[in-house]
Amino acid sequence: MKKQYVYVFFASAIILIGLLVGYGIYVNTSSSAHVAKMAASQYVRVRNARVSFRDIAPVVYFPVVNIYSPNMLDVHFETDGTIEQVYVKPGDRVRAGQLLGEIANSGLAAEVLQAEGKVRSVEANVVKWTNTLRRYQMLAVQNAVSQQQLDEADTSLRAAAGELASAQAYHGEMVARLGRQHITAPCDGDVLQVYHTPGAVVRSGESLVLIGELASLYFRNNVASDVLEQLQPLTGNFKMAIKRNKVVEKVYASLIKGGNPGGENDFELAIAQVSPPLETPVQYRTVEYKINNSSGLIEPGTYYQVKIYTAGKQRVLSVPKGSLMGDAEPYVLVIDPDSRLERRTVKTGIRDDEFVEIQSGLTENETVVVAGKDTEFMPGMKVQVIQAL
Repeated sequence: MKKQYVYVFFASAIILIGLLVGYGIYVNTSSSAHVAKMAASQYVRVRNARVSFRDIAPVVYFPVVNIYSPNMLDVHFETDGTIEQVYVKPGDRVRAGQLLGEIANSGLAAEVLQAEGKVRSVEANVVKWTNTLRRYQMLAVQNAVSQQQLDEADTSLRAAAGELASAQAYHGEMVARLGRQHITAPCDGDVLQVYHTPGAVVRSGESLVLIGELASLYFRNNVASDVLEQLQPLTGNFKMAIKRNKVVEKVYASLIKGGNPGGENDFELAIAQVSPPLETPVQYRTVEYKINNSSGLIEPGTYYQVKIYTAGKQRVLSVPKGSLMGDAEPYVLVIDPDSRLERRTVKTGIRDDEFVEIQSGLTENETVVVAGKDTEFMPGMKVQVIQAL
């Protein structure tokens, strides 16, 4: 009898546990379905925008660029001395041959006088042996001098002539060194830096000023090929804008025609060289840009937030940049006729500061969510538009 009670007890317990498990599964399934149903019926408030054709000027941003001038040179002293005058200052425009400064070397004048005296002395010796040789030649006809005397006179004249050439060369060098006390500009350009002030003692080979041609400046960057495609055709007219004109490290202390003003400054730009060529399939290319700096508003240095954009616009199917989500595989959230969200993978093209070209994945007049991030949105979620862009 006791065994029957035990069997009944265990059977009842197993049935009870089965009922509890089944009820739990039922409640969980029902709750999930209910939550999904409630989520689907809720509205999330969003901003939206139409997919439409817009005029876009392609834009490419570089976070930092190093702008340089290929035409820069130091003007050196060619003799030792003390600087008497410096006639230029940073920022001055100079022409080839213009006097930049003067140095004085008191010993040079004395050396020039000594060299002149040496030349006169050797000239007199040449005259002496010229006359002697001529006289010996006349006497040799009468057999009044020996051949040895005639040869010695000829040899002495040749030696004197060589000594004269050497003395004249040394004198010319001293005169040239005296003239080098006047430092002149070797080419046209802007004075970027002055290294010395009057009164400074300098050595030959040191520099007085640095001159550079800043009307055309350059910079180069490694650019992804797909980014470079946004600037096609590369022979077009481009602009460069320095949005935040803050130099990390100015190369020169000069203020070139007003220096680096704040604010946004636009400059004409051309692509000077692309390496390797476009027909070579590579992921990155080195691009050299030429800046028209005829205004003189910028100088070589390091600049932040440089924007490159084309002068002409293209009419393309586009959406606001804030509607684009994802990095490796960009997508948007489309609002369907039932006000529900649909995730749509898209292929992008050119872009400016506000809009992105859509090459595939969307059609004109569709509506997309403008959010900038997708943390609170899911496909199938109902939305309510609060602002159209």
